[in-house]
Amino acid sequence: MMKLFVALFVVAITVVAGQQASLEIQPRSRPIRKEVGDNLVLTCRPSVPKPDLISNLEWQDKNGRRIENVHRNSPVYIQNLPGEKGIMLVFTGLTEQQAGIYNCHASYANTEQLSASVEVSTFVDVQFVDAPENQFPVVGTNYKVKCKVKGEPYPIIDWYKGDTLLEENSKKYIRQIDGLQISNVTEADDGTYKCSAVVPSTGVYKTRNIKVEVQVPPFILPMKEIQVVEGDSASAKCTATGKPPPTYQWIKLDRRNDLSKTDRFDVKKLTGELIMNRVEYGDDGMYKCVAENTAGHVETEVRINVLVKPQIYELLNATSPVANETRLLCKTKGRPPPKVTFRKLSNRQAYIEGPQLDDNRIRLEQETFDDAGETFGTLTISNLNRSDDGLYECIAENSVGKAYKNGHITVWFKPTFNRTRDLPPVYSWDGRPGNLSCLPEAIPNATIVWRWNEIEIGEENFRNGRVSRNNFEVIGRSPQSFLIVKPYNQPSYYTHYECIASNGLGQASIKIQLRQGLAPGMIGQVRANTVTATTIKFSLVPPSNYDNLPIRTYTVQYKPERQPSWDNSVSHTWSNGAPYIVENLIPEVTYHFRFVARNDVGIGTWTNGPTITMPRRSVPAEPRILLPSSINLTDKQELPGPYSDHFEIRWNVPADNGEPIEFYLIRYCKIERNGNEDRDIDCSENIQQSIKYTNYPLDRLMPNTLYKVELRAHNAIGDSTPATIRFRTARGIGPVPLDSNPQMSSAMIIGIVVASVIIILIVVDLTCFLVNRTGLIAMCCERTKRKKKDEEDPKLGSEEKEPLNQPVEKSISVEFDGRQVYTKSGEIIGKHSAV
Repeated sequence: MMKLFVALFVVAITVVAGQQASLEIQPRSRPIRKEVGDNLVLTCRPSVPKPDLISNLEWQDKNGRRIENVHRNSPVYIQNLPGEKGIMLVFTGLTEQQAGIYNCHASYANTEQLSASVEVSTFVDVQFVDAPENQFPVVGTNYKVKCKVKGEPYPIIDWYKGDTLLEENSKKYIRQIDGLQISNVTEADDGTYKCSAVVPSTGVYKTRNIKVEVQVPPFILPMKEIQVVEGDSASAKCTATGKPPPTYQWIKLDRRNDLSKTDRFDVKKLTGELIMNRVEYGDDGMYKCVAENTAGHVETEVRINVLVKPQIYELLNATSPVANETRLLCKTKGRPPPKVTFRKLSNRQAYIEGPQLDDNRIRLEQETFDDAGETFGTLTISNLNRSDDGLYECIAENSVGKAYKNGHITVWFKPTFNRTRDLPPVYSWDGRPGNLSCLPEAIPNATIVWRWNEIEIGEENFRNGRVSRNNFEVIGRSPQSFLIVKPYNQPSYYTHYECIASNGLGQASIKIQLRQGLAPGMIGQVRANTVTATTIKFSLVPPSNYDNLPIRTYTVQYKPERQPSWDNSVSHTWSNGAPYIVENLIPEVTYHFRFVARNDVGIGTWTNGPTITMPRRSVPAEPRILLPSSINLTDKQELPGPYSDHFEIRWNVPADNGEPIEFYLIRYCKIERNGNEDRDIDCSENIQQSIKYTNYPLDRLMPNTLYKVELRAHNAIGDSTPATIRFRTARGIGPVPLDSNPQMSSAMIIGIVVASVIIILIVVDLTCFLVNRTGLIAMCCERTKRKKKDEEDPKLGSEEKEPLNQPVEKSISVEFDGRQVYTKSGEIIGKHSAV
């Protein structure tokens, strides 16, 4: 053991003795490797027993020259260690030329020379000097994916697409010193490529991800001719493929201008749409669409046709005599040139080109001028008739629209009175002038003269006295004329007058009679048709001179037989043709009647009518049941009902025969037929209907069943004879039976619901009491027991009543939620008895 201790001591002394005179350079790793451009500090410290004896401490460069630079701005400088012996060698931005062996020297005790050395080696880190992260090859070309790397020592380069290593000897991918050559680029070459650089000697491994986006030059899809309409807004779409999506430009070839810079055009550069506002005629022509992206550009031409709506710029009226030929010329323009046709406004059907099938006098022709965009349409009518006169519509039509314009064909013809041939006589009376109208038809307008007894009524005969101005006045000579005759009751002026109309094509005449107007004569006959207790309906035969002025009114006067004079008689006036009914007469009274007619001249002669004694008061007249105007039934015939379960009967108010009608009685029965005999069954009671109504609906009838209805009017004397009608209901579904039980009111329903809930609660509580001794009944029983116990407490000792001193709830309320009964304290009563 002693020997081991001595050996260790000797070794320690030897180490200490070796360290006493040396220099130590830090860092201690050898050699020192640093990247070019990094900073480096080498520190040299003396390792001696007495540092104060160190002198001439210095650094020497790799060429053995002393480094004396102390300026910190220098790439290499020295600096003393503060507070201790030592010296630092500082490199700022290490370069490849500064690599080498550096020595530190010093003197110890002026007798011993000390030195130490360190090797500094440099390397250049891997750097991607030309390797853009996004690169854009063009499809169909050979492209080099750039990845230029710098490093010392130079790294080993590998290429990956995604996570797949690309082979070195590949025809598709060729490795080059500054990148990866891709042959015949396709869109499948899109993706992320990885360029990896490895330096085995330094262990450096770096990668650069390069996103390769294959670009495709634009390709414009084929375009067809585009049709736009003048005056409208329109658009044209140019569609191109490409990657990245191309931008677009539109150019009009004849002007060579970019349409995006014009006022009426708008170019959507991203979608290729050309918007044309207020298209003009001059916009027609060839256009060029240019599509461009970073891979290239392409262009195509397309024709834009500006279509013009038809316009009719000339349509002249035509005039020609009967039996001649005329033409209507309609000039139109448009793009494309319009098709022209005509139609007469009185006809819906337009004329066809060429002669018309139903009238070969009419022929339609058209001539087209494509260059000018014009079409001339000609409608020719030969052997003109008067019916050809009128408005004609020229219709110009192309693919854009239609245009319309009216022209007139005037057919000349000689005067005629066809429409006024049968004019009624003109009447004059009491000095009133007669107005005779002459209204001929003629084109051109006719000139009119009047004749009386073969004498022309005009200025010449007024002057020579053959015709008196006091008796005649002519108003107008063309195209119509009026002769005012003042006969002053002289018979010679009540005669025929001739109107003669003439123009260049001929003449025509018509005779008009002037008659003397007379008051009506006596009425031919008066007959009482219907007589009730209070009314009479008369029928009248007109006066014998009924062909004179028309009768305007008839008047009746009537008075009781006991009244001697007509002075205070009652009168009533009817218009001609009205029902001649006298009402409000008194029953059992005899009346005298007289009648007179009136026209525009005045009142005629009174005619005595029949003397009639009114019947006594009686039951009302039989009501008249109203039927559809198209149906006329006999007694045994039946009316088809429109409905299967109801029918409405309507009637007129009958004469009351002296006593007011109080109500109507309605009764209806089913009819059962047995051979030729009918039997009434299931008859209703008499149904009373107010006099306010003259209708009554019968409901709840059986389908396909024959019914008979009897209708009576009732007054104070009795019932009228019944008006009867038979009808059969239509086939169908019968009425729904009425519910014999009256409907329950809302209050009754609520009461039943509340009572049901109370009964349910009582049953639930009773069940809880019997099963679990819980609930309201149980609580009441418990309180009763407690009351008895409390009364017995004074009789018991403290030990006996101790168990009874349990806390008791003073107030307990019970709630029922529809399923369980709860106490307010939270205890569930009857929780096992679900309802």
